[in-house]
Amino acid sequence: MIEAYYNFKKSPFPKDIAPSDIFVCPAIKELQHRLHYITEKRGIMLLTGAPGSGKTVQLRAFVAKLNENLYKSFYLPLSTVNILDFYRQLCSKLGGPSFYRKTQLFSSIQHTIRDYVENAKKIPIIIFDEAHFLINENFFELQIITNFHMDSVDPAIFILSGQPHLSERLLRPIHQSFNQRIHLKFHLTPLTQEESQAYIEHHLTLAGAHESIFNHNALSALFQVSAGIPRIINALTKKTLEIGAREKKNTLSEEEVYRASKEL
Repeated sequence: MIEAYYNFKKSPFPKDIAPSDIFVCPAIKELQHRLHYITEKRGIMLLTGAPGSGKTVQLRAFVAKLNENLYKSFYLPLSTVNILDFYRQLCSKLGGPSFYRKTQLFSSIQHTIRDYVENAKKIPIIIFDEAHFLINENFFELQIITNFHMDSVDPAIFILSGQPHLSERLLRPIHQSFNQRIHLKFHLTPLTQEESQAYIEHHLTLAGAHESIFNHNALSALFQVSAGIPRIINALTKKTLEIGAREKKNTLSEEEVYRASKEL
């Protein structure tokens, strides 16, 4: 309905957006620089941000742009697991053999990582999404897993992505040792009001819009309601467009935005 009424070529704000179409603001540019840096230095990186801020989207774009001859990525979204399941999940994702004992799984994980680096000539990039759900014990285990050659080398890249309180949690004394081993930290902030407006216009242009659909007050309202969180902007903008298409309005105001916010 939205596409037909507003003559869009495709749906606005798609979940499977191509990396080349992602909106780039100063914070995203800085994140891209940090990710490039960690690919060169290796080790552990911590990425935090509010729910819906775009962490997974940016990591997906980062992985898509990697040279497949030099890097091999592994994505682990399931973080609410016990110690043994943590080991089994990581070992299985890396393609190692299945074992029952933790010691065997540990050896398999480290052997598989070394094999990628030394024989396949590829650097493993292991991404733990929703890492704020990891239990304390699994941070201890991850510290051990990332210890190669008496903690003298970093053959792989480990990226922990999670909500802001993960960073605060890792500052506690119980995690001091692991926190000290994190090479790089980055917090992805929400969009500013100007960036939110540019973000919406960017996506509408990608969808095929040739004229402004939202007036100035509507764009301000979209920012105020969403607080600059891309996922909320996406849902709210699409819901507002649905109302506009349903009522055959070519220009949308803050009234439609506030009505849409009550339907989310």
